[in-house]
Amino acid sequence: MFDLIFGKKTFVGLDIGTSSIKIVELKLIDGKPTLSNYAWMPLGEGMQGKGDINSEYFYAVLPRLLKKIFKKSKIGKGNVYVSLPAFGGLITLIDFPDMAVNDMEQAIKFEAHKYIPTSLDEVVISWDIVGKKEQIADNNASAKEADADARQIKNKNILQVLLVAASKEKVLKYENLIKNSGLSLSSISLEPFPMVRSLVGNDPGNFVIVDIGSEVCNIMLVEKGIIMVNRNIDAGGGDITKTIAKSMGVDNARAEQLKVSERNFFKGNSIINFFALELVIGEADRIIKTCLRDDAKMKIDGVILSGGTAEMTGICEYFSDKLKVRTTVGNPFNKVKYDNNLEKIISSVRTKYSVCVGLALSGMEEYIKNKDNNK
Repeated sequence: MFDLIFGKKTFVGLDIGTSSIKIVELKLIDGKPTLSNYAWMPLGEGMQGKGDINSEYFYAVLPRLLKKIFKKSKIGKGNVYVSLPAFGGLITLIDFPDMAVNDMEQAIKFEAHKYIPTSLDEVVISWDIVGKKEQIADNNASAKEADADARQIKNKNILQVLLVAASKEKVLKYENLIKNSGLSLSSISLEPFPMVRSLVGNDPGNFVIVDIGSEVCNIMLVEKGIIMVNRNIDAGGGDITKTIAKSMGVDNARAEQLKVSERNFFKGNSIINFFALELVIGEADRIIKTCLRDDAKMKIDGVILSGGTAEMTGICEYFSDKLKVRTTVGNPFNKVKYDNNLEKIISSVRTKYSVCVGLALSGMEEYIKNKDNNK
């Protein structure tokens, strides 16, 4: 109660990755999101990649690790916002003819069968109308057909609906994981949404976010803050580390250090062919070209890199050259206040915190919205 009175409501974003656990604690101070605490725990090589919800590790080891990191960092256990991996759900944009909301509910359930390989009873579905556009009439249509189209113009509007689905089993198991860790869960969302919240927010531009995780890369096309395309590729920072290790004859630990050092592996005598990055760039290029082909008026304002691999020296220039689009490293703390003395540390870890910062920000924004509505 006193936290509410003094404007210090606390929001905790928890990102359980395949190679590390990241946590951010934000407080609402003077109406602004303020960093009050953060933590990061790497998972040992023997545990990396064992985040399968069906494994004993998920139930036996993770709760102990979470209890340990929360206790050691003294981060609050309430108002915890958690993410599901991007590959653990479905995000897709579907076009529908303009119709009443009640009819839309049934239409979405019918259309969802085309995108969801399992029974709809086994998934949690949510949807939102994110845009409306006019259907372009066929220039070759007869005058009679054109008149008919004119009389039925209200049916020519197309609604763009963002469909989101996740396995009920996975959601339930994440809920149990948080409960067994002694934490108070506020909500669960798929990774791409909090990532967009922290890296793009309400920016009116069009961006491609490339999040290079340890094992999986998530690529998103974001138009005016809305995810229009979402792709996952089985290629990540771990593959890049292994390539460096093999090429230079060092172990993975040393290769990881070299990967984020000032050494530029993309030019000069250090050039190495990173097959994983080529896969990522190839998919990003396909997404960009397809969107530009479908909408001649569209412009990509930039590519935003996230994940630990985004700290590689020269990687922005490499992406810019390959994609012919300005590429930058995303900064999820851009909208967050923090002590100036932390600037050097924050700069060195920022790419790892896109999801958990976005989770905490989303919770804070929802709280502010509800508070304003109750006035």
